[in-house]
Amino acid sequence: MAPMATILCPTRGGTASVPAQEWAIDLARRMGADLVFLYVSNTHFLDRFSYPRSVDISAELDELGEFLLAMAQDRAENAGIPAQTVVRQGEFREQLADVIREHNVSIVVIGLSRQSTGVLTETYRTYLSRSLLEELGVEVYVIGDGQVMEHYAPNDA
Repeated sequence: MAPMATILCPTRGGTASVPAQEWAIDLARRMGADLVFLYVSNTHFLDRFSYPRSVDISAELDELGEFLLAMAQDRAENAGIPAQTVVRQGEFREQLADVIREHNVSIVVIGLSRQSTGVLTETYRTYLSRSLLEELGVEVYVIGDGQVMEHYAPNDA
C-alpha cells in the first residue's frame, strides 16, 4: 500500500487564503490525504525595538496565526477532513521547508494574491514553487479564485 499523501497549505489570512484552503480541503478529500495548515510570522523587524515590546508583538502574531488556522481547521472539519495546524516564526521559505520535511509533505497549495501588493510577488512565487519542487520534490499548486493558476509537478521539471 502506498503511503498516504500529505498536503500543506500555508496561509497568512489574506483574501487569497480561503479559496486556497477550500481547494486544499477538496484535494485532501479526493486523495484521502492528510492536511496541514501553516502560518509563519517573521518578527525580524522587531529587532530594533526593546525586548518586552518585541515579545508582546511576537506573541500577538502567534495568537493571530492560531486564530486564522483555527478557522481553516474548522472549514476542513466541517467538510469532513481532519487537519493539523502549525504556527512558526522565522523566514517563510526556511520554515516552509522545515514543515515539509517534518510532515513528509508531497503537495503544497499556495493562494494567489488578488492584489499586486501581495506578499508573494510573481517572481518570488515562481522561485519558491520551483525551488520546492527541485530541492524537496514536492508538487506545488498556486490557486487563484478557487482555480489552479500554476502547477509545478515532478514530471514538468
